Amino acid sequence: MNQAYSACQRGFTLVELMVTVAIIGIVAAIGAPSFADMIRDNTARSQANQLLATMHYARSEAIKRQATVEVTISGVKGWKAEVKTGTTVLKEIDNSTTGTSVSAAKLGFDLRGRRSAGSPNCIDITYGGYQRQLQAGIGGTLKLVSGSCQGGSV
Repeated sequence: MNQAYSACQRGFTLVELMVTVAIIGIVAAIGAPSFADMIRDNTARSQANQLLATMHYARSEAIKRQATVEVTISGVKGWKAEVKTGTTVLKEIDNSTTGTSVSAAKLGFDLRGRRSAGSPNCIDITYGGYQRQLQAGIGGTLKLVSGSCQGGSV
């Protein structure tokens, strides 16, 4: 009679369920910090790439319009960029809610797409301890590199 009763049982015991939940909790606790770091790193990369795209846009507009185009960047808790030629604003980007810190700068491109005199050659982008630098070469080349601009030149 006992054998017939045990053959009909289905499901999990409470002990089996608790062991499974404990294992899932341990795995989640180990993986959560690295996942948060990955999110911060990806946010820093994303913001840096958006700033790079803005710079490429400004450079191409300078060549197209045969005029100097400047990008004014301001940002402590987020950043704003304004692309303008003279007093005409070509594009405005407002990322002031991202929490990304960008070193304030005014970067210009001349009618040949070269970096204007007096423009910085490096801009820092920081988010959650992750740093990227946008480097602007004298010829107008733009690239993103990990780390900060401390003494880095192009």
